[in-house]
Amino acid sequence: MKNIFYLSFLALFLSCGGWSKNMKKGEMSPIKLMSYNIRIASPPSLGWGNTELDSIARVIRKNKPDLVALQEVDRYTDRSGKSIHQAAKLAEMTGMNYYFAPAEKKSGGYQGVGILSKFPIMGGIKAKLPTLMSSDNGETRSLAGAWININGAEILFLCTHLDHRSIDDRMYQAEQILEEIQDYTDQPIIFAGDFNSQIHKNNDGVYSLLSSEFELIKSDPPLTFPQIKPRVAIDHFLLNKPALDLFVVKDYYTIEEEYASDHLPLVLELEMK
Repeated sequence: MKNIFYLSFLALFLSCGGWSKNMKKGEMSPIKLMSYNIRIASPPSLGWGNTELDSIARVIRKNKPDLVALQEVDRYTDRSGKSIHQAAKLAEMTGMNYYFAPAEKKSGGYQGVGILSKFPIMGGIKAKLPTLMSSDNGETRSLAGAWININGAEILFLCTHLDHRSIDDRMYQAEQILEEIQDYTDQPIIFAGDFNSQIHKNNDGVYSLLSSEFELIKSDPPLTFPQIKPRVAIDHFLLNKPALDLFVVKDYYTIEEEYASDHLPLVLELEMK
């Protein structure tokens, strides 16, 4: 299941210094991260399957994030265009780098999660997250991870989208995620995605698992779904202890964007300590 690669320029990039390790606090702008379920770039008002990738790109360009975790991303599907790799196209439209992790076949292609980065992506991890064998209608989802160098610190940025039908399947997928990243937990990890669960609630089983490695940004996170009069917080950012030791949270909020998707974009701003 695990698929890990490291790009050949990693050693060269680091030997050249990457971002300066000598920058002092305050010399570097806050790092802006976004998590966005893009609904295959199909605006709700247009009806499912009518895609408009320009609208998603507009939201990203307007808000200028450094890193973006994307969910519900199509690659070469009938519904979104057999020639369209949405993550690659969004990277082109926003001037960013991309990484994509397919989940399961959809509409003649694949749906999955993706990452956009203004920083070079030095390597990545990807994994499929199946549901329980006993699950009747659960959906296989995926995990994407990109290694990023920020001011000399190597960060693992994770993105996922858990199944919406069953808490048991979501918990099973959370267990698989912890297994996939077990070799990297001593490194700073920023984890974003659509968890399809209000993991900040005390009785949530998904967070009871993930809390062994990660902490919530806030106990009362911004509401993210639906995009008009949002009622629930199901999109989240999580940080592990090395990341909490490295960063301080400057801001955490949603963007008022009602047209492009049925989720609000969620933004986290971090500053290095």
